[in-house]
Amino acid sequence: MFHTPSAIDLRRSLLAMVEEEPDLFEAYQDNHPRNPESTLKSRKVAASFVVGEDGEGRFVGLYVIDGWTYYTAAQLDAHPVRETLIKRFRDVTYTELSEKPGNSGRAVFNLKRLNDLDELRGRLIVRKPVGRAYVRLAENCDLPVVEVARHARFVPPAPDWDEFVVSGLELRSLPQAWKARLREWRGVYHILDERDGLRYVGSAYGEQNLLGRWQTHVVGDFGVSVELAQRDPLGFRFSILELVSPTATIELVT
Repeated sequence: MFHTPSAIDLRRSLLAMVEEEPDLFEAYQDNHPRNPESTLKSRKVAASFVVGEDGEGRFVGLYVIDGWTYYTAAQLDAHPVRETLIKRFRDVTYTELSEKPGNSGRAVFNLKRLNDLDELRGRLIVRKPVGRAYVRLAENCDLPVVEVARHARFVPPAPDWDEFVVSGLELRSLPQAWKARLREWRGVYHILDERDGLRYVGSAYGEQNLLGRWQTHVVGDFGVSVELAQRDPLGFRFSILELVSPTATIELVT
């Protein structure tokens, strides 16, 4: 399984999820559309990879496929962890998916992670096979090894302030190391609404600095300022225009 969300920000969020919210990740990978579902039903073991923005797959682990249970769309939507995933990834609900033929429900697989090759978890990096299918048969899959890293890691290092660009969606599941950097920084920031190009400039200071201000923008269904009040914050893209000293006064920042 080569988990490859189409949007780059979703890929980064998924990598963070593997490392910091494993229960959400397991709920993400335990059910699939019809064709991948059929493939997994015919197998006893699956190898799981998450593909980063560089197109390379990070090894998550080997899983025994210990059967499955069928759930209706309504049952899947009622599961609190899956509800969190739907909101986090801006996906349609299972009920909405069930409006298409053959999508009335899904098999939820009982995936039990093996200890085999656990020493390669987060260290083994492979080149994703060519093609759109994300579930592939091992015997038909050429899988060149790019690297076996010295240290296990899924989340890339936090970028420098002038390259720190994240979406509103990412801010809802930002890695702890990235949060720590934003918490250190105060200054002037920029928001781009990618839907229509509207731009907003604000300032951040206080105990949580940029982290606190940015998270405030995405906590609800709409932006928090007057200018952004009717806009979906998951369409925002955040960046930093200027840093100031952590000891700078409010008057200087604003």
